[in-house]
Amino acid sequence: MTTAPAWNPPVWNAPEHVEEELVTLEWRGLRYACRVITPDRPPVTEPLVLLGGALQDMYAWPRLERRLSDHMPLVFVDLPGVGTADDLPAEQGFDALAEAALLVADRLGFDRINLLGASYGAPIAYRAALSRPARVARLVLAGATHRMNPRLVSDCEQVWRTRAALADGADGSLTDSGAQEIAARAVAALVNTALRDRISQASTVARMLHRQFVRVTPAEARRHAVCHQRLLDGDPLPQAGIDTVRALVFTGEHDDVSTPDENRAVAAAITGSTFLLVRDADHMVHLEREAEYADLVLRFLTDLPLDDLPYTTPPERLGPHR
Repeated sequence: MTTAPAWNPPVWNAPEHVEEELVTLEWRGLRYACRVITPDRPPVTEPLVLLGGALQDMYAWPRLERRLSDHMPLVFVDLPGVGTADDLPAEQGFDALAEAALLVADRLGFDRINLLGASYGAPIAYRAALSRPARVARLVLAGATHRMNPRLVSDCEQVWRTRAALADGADGSLTDSGAQEIAARAVAALVNTALRDRISQASTVARMLHRQFVRVTPAEARRHAVCHQRLLDGDPLPQAGIDTVRALVFTGEHDDVSTPDENRAVAAAITGSTFLLVRDADHMVHLEREAEYADLVLRFLTDLPLDDLPYTTPPERLGPHR
């Protein structure tokens, strides 16, 4: 196992004085919501709107929330088709979700935002920045690709369609062995099992995901399947590049869901973007190296240098330079 140089993460205490507000929204007749976390001190950067993966709702980022909420307003969103929101019709694509995401900033009265899109959230964030670049101060994309591996996405879709269909009774329950098998298949699709010995906290993260997936209901599984079908129906990211937004693109060095080369290609489409890899991590880098993930995001959002970080590869400046 290649071990990153020793690094002592900054010590963050959970903020004692933050305000939390639940805001309901409506877009094209669909109801959805966001959580707004506001610190009691002046923010050090623009509000951060976070768009997570297909399996993540607005309560799925407690570690990142704890580490960043003292520095800036945070907005965690349940877009249509996720969490507490109404279902998004299957024929609606990522452009529609980007429109709904930008409505959040409008509704909250934010002139400019920082925007983080992770995995399934990356194409939404990319499109939002592409369509209204003046509103996006900085763009962070984690686990991004112009085109997902069709076999992998199809496997994920089938996992969740199987979970939705295999119910022993009217309540949608499965036998324990059935639930365990579905969860194991889902975990195997998201983590790099072949390189487990090179990934920080690989076993712990796999167990955490397994417990989460065992509890997935048939209704949630149907939603997960629709999200993965959306990834299969077209290329997640458009070919058009972004040239007026500061951007950071990264993933784990062992990511086999959206590979390093795929993330690098996304960065190359954004003028003056920065690309790097987090060491000893794969697609689930936000769980495997959560302190480093938060530190990297905070550094970028506050314009601190990203050079010589012991937990990343050297940053590369990609895309046509300004």
